[in-house]
Amino acid sequence: MPDRPSAASYLFNADMAPYRELFLRHCPPPMLMPRGNRVCKKGVTKGWMYYLCHGLLKVYSSNSYGYDRVIAFLKDDNLFGLDCLDPGLPSIVTIECVTDSWVMPFQSEMLGRIMEEDPGFARALVAYYAKVMRQLCFDTENQSINDAKVRLVNFLYLYTQASGSGRVEMSQQDLAASVNCSRSSAARVCGQLKEEGIIRTQGRGLTVLDPERLRELCQL
Repeated sequence: MPDRPSAASYLFNADMAPYRELFLRHCPPPMLMPRGNRVCKKGVTKGWMYYLCHGLLKVYSSNSYGYDRVIAFLKDDNLFGLDCLDPGLPSIVTIECVTDSWVMPFQSEMLGRIMEEDPGFARALVAYYAKVMRQLCFDTENQSINDAKVRLVNFLYLYTQASGSGRVEMSQQDLAASVNCSRSSAARVCGQLKEEGIIRTQGRGLTVLDPERLRELCQL
């Protein structure tokens, strides 16, 4: 199977790290958002976007029945809330703090000043959008043609590759919401992977013990 590590990325990690100092100069000081806080909420207009200095965020959408569909996770040095670039438009997703997180708010005019100061940032922002689109397109295909086991192993492999760690601090409910399956299906697949010695479950989350065998199960 050809190795395609850049097929997608369910975890966006340090994409904007080279531009942190730019944002520190142009934005209000970082502020603490406690775990569980919804920084952005679907359907609500805030007129603010954010730079994530430190923490872990969950990006998801919910339907009228209360079902959550996780789209991606964001780690340190990333931008979010960009769907509200036009201050009159509401957010199309909800973004929630998985951990206590430090964020810097900014608005469209601040973003413009950052681009003027460093045109390289404008190119990096386009590349970031391309990465987001690539992930969304991959996820759409992954959800439509693969069974629950393949969706979950694809997710675990891509997530741990992006994080640089085999540890996934995530409940089975969040795992299920990330791959669009029931909690019982996620638990069943995790049980199979555990029996095969590929993962170890411990507390709230799991650890990938054998990334090569996990990669062999992927369909990327």
